[in-house]
Amino acid sequence: MDFQLQLLEKTPEACTVSYDDVQLLADAQQPNPKHVLGVQVMGQHVVLRCWVSGARSVSVINELDIFLPECADAKEDPPEKVPLLPVEHCPPECPWLFERAFLYGGKEDKSQLQHWSFQICVQYSGGGTSTLTYLHSLGPLLPESFLTGWSHGMTETPPASMFGAHHMELYTHKPGLWGTRFAVWAPGAHSVSLVGDFNFWDKRAHPMCCREKFGVWELFLPMWDLRGQKYAYNIVTGALEEVIKADPYALEFVDPAEGHDAKIPECDDYSRSAWHGNYTWTDQVWLAQRLAKFGGEMWSSQPLSIYEVHLGSWAPSATNYRDIAQPLVQHLKELNFTAVEFLPVTQYPCDQSWGYQCAAGLYAVDRRLGTPDDFRYLIDTLHNNGIAVFMDFVGAHFAKDEWGLVNYSGTPQYEYEGTLGEIPGWGTARYNYSKAEVQAYLLGAAHHWIDHFHIDGLRVDAVAAMIYKNFGREEDGDEIMAGKGRLNEDGIALLKRLCVEVRTRHPGVLLSAEESTNFRWVTDRPAENGTERQRDDFRDLGFHMKWNMGFTYDALSYFGSSFKERRSLDTFGWKRLAWFLNYAYNERWILPFSHDNMQRKSLVDQMAEDKNAGEVGEDVRFAQMRVLLLYTIGMLGRPLLFMGAEIGESWSCAEPIDWDAAALDPQKNLLRRWVAKLLKLYRDIPCLHRQDDRADGFHWLDKDSGSQCVYCWKRMARNELQA
Repeated sequence: MDFQLQLLEKTPEACTVSYDDVQLLADAQQPNPKHVLGVQVMGQHVVLRCWVSGARSVSVINELDIFLPECADAKEDPPEKVPLLPVEHCPPECPWLFERAFLYGGKEDKSQLQHWSFQICVQYSGGGTSTLTYLHSLGPLLPESFLTGWSHGMTETPPASMFGAHHMELYTHKPGLWGTRFAVWAPGAHSVSLVGDFNFWDKRAHPMCCREKFGVWELFLPMWDLRGQKYAYNIVTGALEEVIKADPYALEFVDPAEGHDAKIPECDDYSRSAWHGNYTWTDQVWLAQRLAKFGGEMWSSQPLSIYEVHLGSWAPSATNYRDIAQPLVQHLKELNFTAVEFLPVTQYPCDQSWGYQCAAGLYAVDRRLGTPDDFRYLIDTLHNNGIAVFMDFVGAHFAKDEWGLVNYSGTPQYEYEGTLGEIPGWGTARYNYSKAEVQAYLLGAAHHWIDHFHIDGLRVDAVAAMIYKNFGREEDGDEIMAGKGRLNEDGIALLKRLCVEVRTRHPGVLLSAEESTNFRWVTDRPAENGTERQRDDFRDLGFHMKWNMGFTYDALSYFGSSFKERRSLDTFGWKRLAWFLNYAYNERWILPFSHDNMQRKSLVDQMAEDKNAGEVGEDVRFAQMRVLLLYTIGMLGRPLLFMGAEIGESWSCAEPIDWDAAALDPQKNLLRRWVAKLLKLYRDIPCLHRQDDRADGFHWLDKDSGSQCVYCWKRMARNELQA
């Protein structure tokens, strides 16, 4: 530093801090801490001012021999440290403000003062001492280039690597300076304070600094290793109302049984290069195979059978993701599934939502079953056994818990304003896809799960709620189902961008859409001659696959009807089980029997009763279930079964499946063996999967033989035997 500071006995009146600024600090409502604290330059005077909670005295260390004694002509050595003077008009309950004035000596350009990160020595009221770099002397933390890109929706630099809490070395400011950096987007806030275990949740202790151009608040706590401690943000809104909010970019939370607080991450994948994380991946062979199989145009010819799982209830006795790994692998391999799909594994507050109502934890692994590294172990184990891992991704809406995203800084921030910000019937808030910062939040989360957890595919939930502005309005239901709802161009643009970015950055990762309407179109498949898709001008969203809920509904309604009624069942004039082929080539399909189909009754219980069968009526239902699965495997599309369907069990979060009891039931064991045989045939016989999306892969032999409910068809694949 090319300057010197001559110590003054007292602070000139023109340089004293105002009563209002002191009171704002004491009330945790200071909107501009950097304008009051740290290095303040006022003409030829420089004031060093520090706010340190619990301090009895504060001194500045003369580490660069910058300070001169009060008398410039005095023949004495420069002081080793300079005591700061307590500001007298501090409230007695928090006398934590200290300052000292100096006369500047150096170049006319004083800009170097803004880059001076000075050291202080603190004596606390309790008797302890510490030496640290003063946090409000550090200058801006997040790079301007990152914030500019992020404010335009860019995610090339992962948002979670900048926002949230990270234990790190702040080498850009001062090599060797370790601590924890915090950053949060709160553009509507009057002020933001960091609170947590480390400051006894005292909102006055650590006022955050605002990057006003971007609405971002940031702070670095030097020297403290805070990993594992809870934290949050105390936000004072523009209306001067206070609310404590969780960190939207938090990588870890406490177990929901203990509350909803974020934790400074112990398994921070973004800081591993600095402090050596605990988990080392071993799935490099799988990732190479994934790229070869699913990274090109031939991905759709691969066998893909999916087992949908709610991890929290699949193994009721398991307390950790690691406990689930081997039993789940064994189960999947015995049944011949090629992929597993997890219901949402992001942090969520309410068990009854199954994870579909996240309040603020879109970047965090659900803590109920362990740490991020525990979850990585589960995925690694599945990959090393040749099983792909998909997960539900909820980008349509979020829960309105007060501590979460809703009205984050006092007004709608992550959600739309007014009625568009609500999804009727669900009681949740709809993301505002028009905001670049929200786009970056959602897209960044998708890349986060793929990059840092090696996820092989995302099933995007409730796509219709992103496509239609009037989704959820009961009176508009028919119009929306027909694909004629009021389009949300913001949501459509985001979905298209998601698909483009995932395909470009992560070749081999698959995207499926839970889209329940006749929107044209969802997947990127080419049009087949003579199909509706070929006749229409279309714009597709770019997904690889779409869930076919219409297929599921038709199949269950058919097998749930009496044998007599089935003969007359039709859909738009087509025999019920033949209707699917009227639109089969418009999209690439997943044929799902999912959690939505098993909430109240198992699939077996939804099969029609045979009132004349007497005691063997239950056997008839199981037999019909086997036929339903045979029909599904034989049709065009990728089969998906929710856990428990393979043994005819129903499911609820409150009543986990009793696998031991099911193992003693002959009919359930027979059904399980049937599923395993069908999926082995599906995997091993190319014509059952290779041309799932092509008209030349399927041929009707008889759509309905004499109204006897007999359907006959053949599946084909080029250069392969037919089935």
